[in-house]
Amino acid sequence: MTTDAVLDACTPALDPGAVAPAPVLRRTARLLIVDGEAIVRFGLRQLFASDPDLSVIGEAGSPRDALVIADRCPPDLVVLDIDLGRGDAAGVELARMLLERHRGVRVLVLTGCRDREVMMRTVRLGVHGYVRKGAETADISRAVHALLRGESVFDSRGRDGAGAVGPIVTDVLRDEGRPVARSFGGAMLTERENQVLRLLAVGMSNREIGRRLVISEATVKFHVRNLRDKLEVRRRTEIVYTATRQGIV
Repeated sequence: MTTDAVLDACTPALDPGAVAPAPVLRRTARLLIVDGEAIVRFGLRQLFASDPDLSVIGEAGSPRDALVIADRCPPDLVVLDIDLGRGDAAGVELARMLLERHRGVRVLVLTGCRDREVMMRTVRLGVHGYVRKGAETADISRAVHALLRGESVFDSRGRDGAGAVGPIVTDVLRDEGRPVARSFGGAMLTERENQVLRLLAVGMSNREIGRRLVISEATVKFHVRNLRDKLEVRRRTEIVYTATRQGIV
């Protein structure tokens, strides 16, 4: 869709001699599609073309084009692939800019990216949904409508054998609200990270830690990786060794 077409979609022309129409209580939601692959953008446009509640105001294959369209015709919802052919950094930054520049916009990440750290970066930014590419079209449509109703949607069906996405999002977002319990060197650990650390120190496996804390095993792995990164160690055993030397556990 061209820039002029985007403007037309936002401000349809009126006959100068016509009486202004009475305001309506309901309008179609404005939808922006951002994906680096033209065939995906085409498929999504076709998916939503017959939906009376949605109006696709534009599509973009790059962050720059997406921002131009969004600034000219602010969308209600953006369907965004964070992998725009240049790695995930550009897509994550685009999500941040859209959320900062357009108050009230809802962002649904629809991506094939399987990196859990990237997923959590986008969640922490405030995106409202995260669905894996390969989902059924009906599921994508339901996710879009759920976001427009003010709900959040996170795909709970992992496709890479590494566990479900939904439980990790729920657990980590819950931990984000907890106060930081302790500083370890130069790194600040969350309360959940400290809990995982203490259980690692007594020799528990990821599965055992998950059962004790009532979280998924995949979420335990997420926290263990965060501990390694924050403490700048390479191995699981080094976490416990370093913590013991520092008198943390």
